[in-house]
Amino acid sequence: MRPEGKVMRIGVGAGLVAAMVAMWPVSLTAQSFTGYEALSDWQSLCVAKTGVTAGLASSYDRTGDNDDFNWYQSPTGLQTQTLPTVVTTLTGPGVVTRFWMPHATADVGFTVKMTVDGQVRIDTDSDTLLGGNYGYMQTPLTSTLVGGQVCYEPIVFQNSLTIETNNSAEGWWAGQHHYYQYDYHLLPPGTNVTAYTGALTEGQATARAAAVAMIDNVGQNPAGASGSSLVSQTGATEIAAGSSLRLARSFGSGEIRRLNVKMDGASDASLDGLRLRVRFDGQSDFAIDVPVSQFFGAGHQRAPYKSLPLGTDGNDGFYCYWPMPYRQEAVVELYNASGSAISIDSGAVEYEPKPVGDDACLFNAVHKEQTTTAGQTHYSLLNVSGSGHYVGNMMYVRKEGTYMGILESDDIVTVDGTTTLYGTGLEDAYNGGYYYNHILAQSDDNDMPYPDHGTGPYSGLLHMDNGRFGDSFVRTDQYRWLIGDYIPFTQGIEVQSENFLNDPNVLFGSTAFYYRSGLSAPLKGDATGDDRVDLLDLGVLAAHWNRSGQTWVDCEFSGDGTVGLLDLGILSANWGQQRDPDPTVPEPASATFLLPAGCWLVSLRRARQIAPMP
Repeated sequence: MRPEGKVMRIGVGAGLVAAMVAMWPVSLTAQSFTGYEALSDWQSLCVAKTGVTAGLASSYDRTGDNDDFNWYQSPTGLQTQTLPTVVTTLTGPGVVTRFWMPHATADVGFTVKMTVDGQVRIDTDSDTLLGGNYGYMQTPLTSTLVGGQVCYEPIVFQNSLTIETNNSAEGWWAGQHHYYQYDYHLLPPGTNVTAYTGALTEGQATARAAAVAMIDNVGQNPAGASGSSLVSQTGATEIAAGSSLRLARSFGSGEIRRLNVKMDGASDASLDGLRLRVRFDGQSDFAIDVPVSQFFGAGHQRAPYKSLPLGTDGNDGFYCYWPMPYRQEAVVELYNASGSAISIDSGAVEYEPKPVGDDACLFNAVHKEQTTTAGQTHYSLLNVSGSGHYVGNMMYVRKEGTYMGILESDDIVTVDGTTTLYGTGLEDAYNGGYYYNHILAQSDDNDMPYPDHGTGPYSGLLHMDNGRFGDSFVRTDQYRWLIGDYIPFTQGIEVQSENFLNDPNVLFGSTAFYYRSGLSAPLKGDATGDDRVDLLDLGVLAAHWNRSGQTWVDCEFSGDGTVGLLDLGILSANWGQQRDPDPTVPEPASATFLLPAGCWLVSLRRARQIAPMP
């Protein structure tokens, strides 16, 4: 790392969070899959989820209308009678990763019956289970917040799982409207699992304790402390309009463990104008290029909060703990995209030089904002090709008027060309319910009626405007992290939110977070990114000769920050190499002639006084 500020080594330290790292292997082919791996091992987040398929069994309206209740696997169709039903039948190995219902619906006490590998293992009701009163399924992995109740306790099955419930057409509104969601993963065939029996094995109990420790220490790094990490620190400074401030740069392989930006009292304009930019492994595109406000969830009347990967209420200001591995290089900077200077109080990047496995994925964040047009049916948060896994988003939506119907918008995730997850409403996707407890408001289980915010480790409401608060518009800002319930993809993924009633002038904005796999480190000597080392790269080297403060794309391969003979030597040693060579393309000139040619180009550049690239 060639940091721009002071470098400090992080001490090992002691404490609860540090004790839980490296407890479980991340491979699904481990001796026995417990179901808690993703919840308890923070480092496993960046590992490719090979062979895992995500799904969602929900009560969404199969006709595309808005009756997102009382739908089941069988009997089919919208049910209006009181009768037993089957929610879903799954073939294993697999695991249920999340069970959600609106608080008012769960309080009705709908049957929850699960048959695991042919044995009835759960036979209770939704009020008992989601209220945190069923066996070990208690807080904090079972919780109530902003009108929703959710359980993240994994239900693992080796061969099969059947979920049954009862449909009710009796009683008050909530009893006639059965909303539910069950997220699940289907694991690679042959995976050996520890199937759910109603009791925890010793291994599961230990892993669950590690997951609980993360939640109990929210705001601290879930990965624990490291004895070999370094911190690049930047003090108070002003960033001119159109200028960048480099916070850190790392050469070689390693992982970014923490990012901090401190901007006490900053205006919304400053938070929007300052962009966090991160680039990995010589890629010309930024993996992260997002306004500070929309990456961390800061400003715009949003409540200060702490969640596992991100927060605005840290000791060093805004924090990010998403693990970000890299193989050759990482560059972290702040760019002022506004028209005036922006000040920061401090910045910090904690990184750990270490080997990075072939199954490590690169972290990405994508920010979008759009005002809908008349007839527009959906807003797209994320649409990317390739392979990887999606780990959540922040989203805000704003609509004039006091009608909160925009929260009827369903979330839809299409994986590899197939609609895989279809939700039941906007607030439902963020573990809330009934317009964030503003309709059928509940007060039991410590829920807060009519909240303007409510935050937790995995999801939360950061801000809400509506007529109840005297506003002439509806706006909600929310987040949800898919930690145990990540969504893998092998060809591509699109994440959408329905624009309910297809109205114009609805403002949607979002930052989607995902890991992208299948990206090899660049060839040494390849500055142009065309997967070959040839005269184009030599030309780039000549154009940047003897300049300092350069990056991989400027032919700075050696890690000393200056384009010189060391870099020419690396380019020479790799001359002619390419990925997936095309036999119709003639081989480039022999490297025997490269060093003299390079020196000639450099001397020619000097003779002609070629101006350095801006």
